[in-house]
Amino acid sequence: MKPDFESINVIGKNLFRNNAKMVAASEVGYRIAQEQNMIGIRVDASAGQNKLRDIATGKDFVNLCSCSYLGLNSHPAVLQGGIDALQSQGITGLAMAEYRIRLSVMEELEQELRDLFNGPVLPAISCSALTAGILPLLASGHLTDGEPMVMVFDKCAHFSMAFIKPIIADETLVLNCPHNDMMYLEEICKKYPRVAYICDGVYSVGGVADLAALLSLQERYGLFLYFDDSHSLSVEGNNGEGHIRSRLAALNDRTIIVASIAKAFGSTGGIAMLGSEKHFEFLYRAGPLGWSQSLRIAAIGTTLGSIKVHKSAELHTLQQQLTHNIALFDRQITTLQRGNGLNIKVVEVGDQGKAVHLSKALYEKGFYCSPVFFPIVGRDRAGVRLMLRGDLPAEIVQSFVDQLKDILRKMDVQH
Repeated sequence: MKPDFESINVIGKNLFRNNAKMVAASEVGYRIAQEQNMIGIRVDASAGQNKLRDIATGKDFVNLCSCSYLGLNSHPAVLQGGIDALQSQGITGLAMAEYRIRLSVMEELEQELRDLFNGPVLPAISCSALTAGILPLLASGHLTDGEPMVMVFDKCAHFSMAFIKPIIADETLVLNCPHNDMMYLEEICKKYPRVAYICDGVYSVGGVADLAALLSLQERYGLFLYFDDSHSLSVEGNNGEGHIRSRLAALNDRTIIVASIAKAFGSTGGIAMLGSEKHFEFLYRAGPLGWSQSLRIAAIGTTLGSIKVHKSAELHTLQQQLTHNIALFDRQITTLQRGNGLNIKVVEVGDQGKAVHLSKALYEKGFYCSPVFFPIVGRDRAGVRLMLRGDLPAEIVQSFVDQLKDILRKMDVQH
């Protein structure tokens, strides 16, 4: 008998994602940006981030969209670290699960990371792979007492974490918390005996987690805290521990911090800072972390090279220059992130068309800032996102501010 396919409902429930809605909403802005040649720009980076060259036009410009907040992605020690590792090992990688056979250079890296951040650190091919490996096991209770945890996601938690919601929902209850709403979170903690909160330390469009309130909830209710602090690693802390870790005396066994080492750290891959040795041993073979995709030798080497910079006085020099650049910008341009001490700024202009226009006008003056719009930011809050860096001379920052102010004035936008 022929099946009646017409009567079968194959549409998802859309409880945690809705591609039909989100893609349609976001593609409008991307099409505008594409038409104005503000995405897909191909460049020659041999002269550095402060003088990228557009291959198509020959135009030189400063990259204010890079997440390499200290410029370590071009630091000689970082580059040489990758070269040295490849030459000494004579192999790009073992191409197998790390828990079966581990290169001694990986153990060296783990020890160096442990010393740098004062506790067990699990490296992986990416921060997203760490999240995909850890969160489902946290949800099922395998990092705590074996009983499922109610998983509460901050509304603004990065897409790399929100992406895992449908998988987690197969294990336990998943809830969405209004951004930084600690009253809502406390009510959940009162209702359920086991709760985990998933959020960013520093958010990709500005702002930070309410750490003091979260630690208070952890102390009172045993709240498990899972932070993605990719945007502050290296930028903050005596050893570049990041926003969250630098504010904690130690990590306990109910706190995990994951971070990309492909941003300010200047290498490639991700790390998970753990408060438990048991978690370290267990997570090595968990989900994507147990697949044949360990850090490649070059990445191990560049990470070791970056650690050398992190242990030197140069780290603080770069951090101080970044702080100076942030203050210089904030004195002259008003944003929602003004005065928070963070280097991610969003200059809002309202709609997608204006955001792309501002991005293009800045590019014509020699500065690239990416236009951002829904769903990256809220509806009617489109603008350009810029990342200040510690390897940017103050003169370049001031020149950028002057151009930005002039363009905003011509657009009749107040900042």
